[in-house]
Amino acid sequence: MKKHLVEIFVEKNCRACEEVVTTIARFISYPDIDVRVFNRETDSSVFRERNVVVCPATFVNHRLVFYGGFQTQALEKYLQ
Repeated sequence: MKKHLVEIFVEKNCRACEEVVTTIARFISYPDIDVRVFNRETDSSVFRERNVVVCPATFVNHRLVFYGGFQTQALEKYLQ
């Protein structure tokens, strides 16, 4: 079974970021998915390394797949 890495880049007081984190929370219990959340205030170096300027940004297996919100089904497509 291939393990997927889902990384979410968020910032404080961002409604869209909160919605994305809620959407991703459904996947946390999946044994084949590792979820990491990076906050602009505490993880600024990671933001710079990935050139993330817009939040939320979602990466799957180190590849940017979404800027902004998305539907659960759209993320499932990238996890197949």
